[in-house]
Amino acid sequence: MIAVSQEMDRLIRVTVILACIIGAIVAAFLIWVSFQESYSALYIYPDSYSNYVRPGDTVSFVYGVRSFETKETKYNLRIYLGNELKKEKEFWLKSGETREETEMIVLPVNVTFPVEVKLVLEANGRKYDVHFWLKEKD
Repeated sequence: MIAVSQEMDRLIRVTVILACIIGAIVAAFLIWVSFQESYSALYIYPDSYSNYVRPGDTVSFVYGVRSFETKETKYNLRIYLGNELKKEKEFWLKSGETREETEMIVLPVNVTFPVEVKLVLEANGRKYDVHFWLKEKD
């Protein structure tokens, strides 16, 4: 009877120790996962456009998106000229992937200078934006 009781105590002790070890491993993993930095980068190559233009000109520029997210991510990109939405795009990138593209916007003949070209990127509930200004060429 005493041997059975001692065996049961040893079994309970081993079970408690294993449960603590497994719990610590799971907790450490969950903490590690929650601290993994997840973000994206949106950029415009500064040498890819001219700031001085005339009404009716076509403005071209090169933008890029780099994913540092922890999983494949859906992106929504909006391109504005002033307050007017000119283009909207949706695409997916895997972690570590980069998307670069040349974009063109035709300026209206009645555009008021200076005017801002703004890119707004949405991913995983976060917004990123970049912009540059256009001025009238003399």
